[in-house]
Parts: sequence; C-alpha cells; structure tokens
Amino acid sequence: MASPARTRRNPATRKIDIRVNALERQEEALINCGVDPAHVIRAALRRAVKNWQLKHDFVPPSEEQRTRITEWRARTSLAVDAGAVTALLRAYDPLDVLSKWTLIRGQLEPRVWDEIDTILSDLGQEATLPSTMSA
Repeated sequence: MASPARTRRNPATRKIDIRVNALERQEEALINCGVDPAHVIRAALRRAVKNWQLKHDFVPPSEEQRTRITEWRARTSLAVDAGAVTALLRAYDPLDVLSKWTLIRGQLEPRVWDEIDTILSDLGQEATLPSTMSA
C-alpha cells in the first residue's frame, strides 16, 4: 500500500497566524457595498499577500482605529521568509515574547487596508455604471 503524498515544507519559510480587520473609517462603505464585508476583507488579504515579501525592518503597527466588528475579521496562516522573521526576532523581540503577528503586522495591515479601499472603489464604480442589458 502506497503511503500518502507528503507536502514538503520549504525550510526557508515560517508560518505565522495572522488576523486582519478593516478600519473603522471603512465600516460604512463595507456595509453599503452590496457584498458581504467579510468577503471583501478576505479578498483584500489575498490580494495584499500575493506578491508581498516580509522585510527585515520592523514597522510598528498603525494606530489607526480598526473596526470592532469581529465577524469581519480574516484569519489565516501565512508562510513568510524565515530569515526575515529571525532578523526581526533578534532585533525587536530577543526574548521571543511577542506574537509573530505583532512583528509583521505593521508591514502587512496597510497593504490590506489599501486593497479594501481599492475593492470598495471598484464595487462603487460597478454600481454606478449604466446597465448594458436591455429589457
């Protein structure tokens, strides 16, 4: 009997659990966009990480107010460059007491928020286009 295929982990990456949410300033547009806000946030997260690479420099998390609507939060695991994580740990968390998400969120969250704005803009433009279908 053949053994099931094993997935090979790239030793140069490290998985980090992340959770992102929209900004408070985006709430009204998310509610009114005609799409489930949680879906918009998940789509924005996918777009934001598509070509993103973790840098070795720590960026403090933004102090912008995040929405308190926790049902919209997107959670996932992300494989990031292990060398960059190690560099961040050595420089900013040598005792390894912070969550890894804390170390990378300042780099990633603004990208997600920009993507949310882009998606909301695209949805708004679609809603204002005249219908091309005839009755």
